[in-house]
Order: sequence, then C-alpha cells, then structure tokens
Amino acid sequence: MGRELQKKKNRSSIPKKTKRKNPRVHKVRPLGNALIAQNWDKKQTLAQNYKRLGLVSRLNGRAGGQETSLAAAAAQKAAGTKAPASSKPKLAPGEALIERDEDGNIINIVYGKSAEEALNDDDDEEEEFTGIEDTRTDIVKQLEAQAAVVVRRERNQTDREKAWVEALVQKYGKDYNKMVFDRKLNPFQQSAGDIKRRVEKWEKSQKKAADAAAASEEKA
Repeated sequence: MGRELQKKKNRSSIPKKTKRKNPRVHKVRPLGNALIAQNWDKKQTLAQNYKRLGLVSRLNGRAGGQETSLAAAAAQKAAGTKAPASSKPKLAPGEALIERDEDGNIINIVYGKSAEEALNDDDDEEEEFTGIEDTRTDIVKQLEAQAAVVVRRERNQTDREKAWVEALVQKYGKDYNKMVFDRKLNPFQQSAGDIKRRVEKWEKSQKKAADAAAASEEKA
C-alpha cells in the first residue's frame, strides 16, 4: 500500500518543496525612521549597524555572543598573563600596616602618609575640569534634533461623534451633569469633563464651518 501511494505522489503535478528557509534567520529592514534607513548597511547585522550609528540594540547588558577583534583578544590575553597587582590597602594619614611572615612574626611596618603629605599630594593630583567629551555620532545628534521637534496633531471629530454631541446639546443644553446620567445617549458613561471638552470642540468646528460658508457666499 505504501509503495502505491509513493508512486502516486511521484506522478503528481504538484512540485515538491525541497528547500526550506530557516524562519529564525531574516534580514532586518529598518522602516521606523527614515534617517536610520538611509544609513543602514544591509551587509551588517542589527548589532553592527547600531554600534556604527552610535545606538544600542538592547537596553539590558549582553549575556554573551559579542564579537571580539583579534587585536582586542590578543591584548586581553596579554593582560591576563601579567602578575596580579598588589592588594595592599591604601593607608589613610595616621594609619600603619603590619606585615608578617608565614609563622606570624612581624617583618615590616608600613606607615601611612602624614596629613601634610596627603594634603600636598591631593593638591598635585588635582586637574582642571575641561568638561565632558561629546561622543555622540552625527546620526544620534540628528535623531535628537528630530525628537526635539514636537508635532502636535489635533484629532478631528467623526460625523458620528458630532451627531452624538449635537443630540446631547439639543436635549440638555450645557447641563453636563444630566448628560452623564442619560443611559440612552451616554451608554459608555462618559464623564462630565470629557463631554464638556467634546462639546467645546464641536462648537468650534460648527463655528469654523459657518465662517467658511459665509466667506464662500461673499466671494460668490
């Protein structure tokens, strides 16, 4: 039985799908921002593109999988072979450190600096603050400039909302408290403040439409 079904499948005109695309591997297409899309390199990964543009691909720290250049890997390996630095604590003025051998005998006493010596050292180590270096890329600066420009879009009322507000005004006038408790005209129980804002917006649109009609009549 199985052989007959296999022969039937081989004679079928429906082509066989032999190659399957891995669904986890896909190319990233930046469609959210035109500035990033213009500077996007299709040959690089998402993390590489973000690093080149001065951005981060994720807010949390990476747990691994970061690529390391050969020079950085060699430098890290060389640093790992060096002898560990001395773990002696920094002594404050007036303190001393007792060094002992394996048997517990005192072999040396290291005294801290005096108050005057510590004060002079602090004065010598003070450097003039020249400000924080700006490491932002040009893309980041342009993105920040775009974000600084606030474009406020006013929402227009739909015809259905205008008809609903008009029915409330015709029945109650400006008594918004009664509008709230009308379960037929206000089934979603909009608050008095919300209805008031909608009514004021509706009145402005009505006035604007009337002015436009009057202006067109004058021109005619």
